[in-house]
Amino acid sequence: IISFSICAQKEVDDQSNWSDRIYFGGGLGFNGGTDGFGNRYFNISVSPIVGYMVTSQFSVGSGISYQHIGYPDINFKYVQYGIMPFLRYNFNELFLTTEFNYINLPNLSYSGGSYNEDSRIFRQRLLAGVGYSKPVGRNARLNAVAMYDLLYRRPSVFYSPWVVRVFVSF
Repeated sequence: IISFSICAQKEVDDQSNWSDRIYFGGGLGFNGGTDGFGNRYFNISVSPIVGYMVTSQFSVGSGISYQHIGYPDINFKYVQYGIMPFLRYNFNELFLTTEFNYINLPNLSYSGGSYNEDSRIFRQRLLAGVGYSKPVGRNARLNAVAMYDLLYRRPSVFYSPWVVRVFVSF
């Protein structure tokens, strides 16, 4: 799995105007492997975000996500997309974060050695977790975050209730 993320590192105070408090960022991901049926897959994703620093420690924002998943062995591909508003509170190098995902994805069935897209469905995730951010050089930070889906119930279209992200921000 390869994932890149870019986030602004800003300092704000009570005197900062609204335009100084806005930041942009996002992520780009690539991964691939073999699914539970033995089919190779490839995934590319993009997820831009915009945030607003309410205070120097607390920020709110939202992003969009787009994923393209392809199965070259069975000549099948699909797209999923969604929105993801978030909250983040920083405690020096530690931070608490929560994110709501509203995702549109295909309702897939598997038969006869191939996938079929029966319809499209919306799924929700409410992620909450903790992260760690460590300076690396003058303008970059190494970030790691682990979040748990508070809405997770089996059976699910999501493999796990856990979401773990590691990224560098600039």
